[in-house]
Amino acid sequence: MTVGQSAQRGPRWPGTIELNPIIATVTPFTRDYTVDTGALREYLGFLHRAGVPALFVNGTTGEFASLTVAERKKVLEHTRDQWPGYLIAHVGASAYGDAIDLLDHAHHHADAVAAIAPYFFAGPPDNGLHDYFGMLLARTELPMLLYNFPRHTQTPITPALLGTLAAEYPMLAGIKDSGGALDVTRAYTSTGLAVFAGSDSVAARIRELGVQGIVSGGGNPVPELPVRIAAAVRSADEDAAARWQAVFDECRTLRHDSGLSDIAFVKAALAERIPGFPVGVRSPLMRASDAESTDIRAHLRHKVLPRILEGQP
Repeated sequence: MTVGQSAQRGPRWPGTIELNPIIATVTPFTRDYTVDTGALREYLGFLHRAGVPALFVNGTTGEFASLTVAERKKVLEHTRDQWPGYLIAHVGASAYGDAIDLLDHAHHHADAVAAIAPYFFAGPPDNGLHDYFGMLLARTELPMLLYNFPRHTQTPITPALLGTLAAEYPMLAGIKDSGGALDVTRAYTSTGLAVFAGSDSVAARIRELGVQGIVSGGGNPVPELPVRIAAAVRSADEDAAARWQAVFDECRTLRHDSGLSDIAFVKAALAERIPGFPVGVRSPLMRASDAESTDIRAHLRHKVLPRILEGQP
């Protein structure tokens, strides 16, 4: 298929499936920085036991930009083998051929796909983005989310572009918005597509914003928190949602105050929940030091986990 040939297949989004929260997974590495499939299996079991309904694999939190195409396929395959829930595979890449390769592979392993704007090409014109996403949307056999993260790509996906693509390609299901500008998030909702906010801070406010849920990287070491917030939102228990959100915000503050990258922090914190979980990240990121890891784990152990385990925010 070529640009302009709309894929006339399937519904825009499986609305009967509850996809809040979606956890953006990390990629654990061995000591020599190959993908650690054993640690991945234990980690996926931990998320499943916490009640997580859906995963976003090979995204920013998964260090996709540091992974080869072959490694991204390996992570997706191993995740599908172990994960019984809904699985969204991020297939975005700057090289269109890599994105197509990953998309075709995802057809056999995922329930939906997502694609970030091509990075490095800071500020390309909207018609160039339209062509890039149009090629993927015309080819996909799965519902597709676009992925807006202009802090990393220097390429915002405008609400106008999203609306134009939605009118042409029925397989465009929605957007994952990690831009942080709530006016843009609200504008996305006017397209009628599914919108997922990439911010832990709005987990209790999704009804107010008109979005379907959150995609959370920071929720990895404390998945019970976004799961409980989502349950409270569904049952219209605003008080419970706010109380659990306050605990989630405490975790966000700890993450921000650590001075670490979000990925390094999350991996260090996961080591408190999953004994022996590897905390290494690929350069140019830097892993948490032993002292930083000790402080993170102590805070979780003494100040956060007792409330989670006792069910009392």
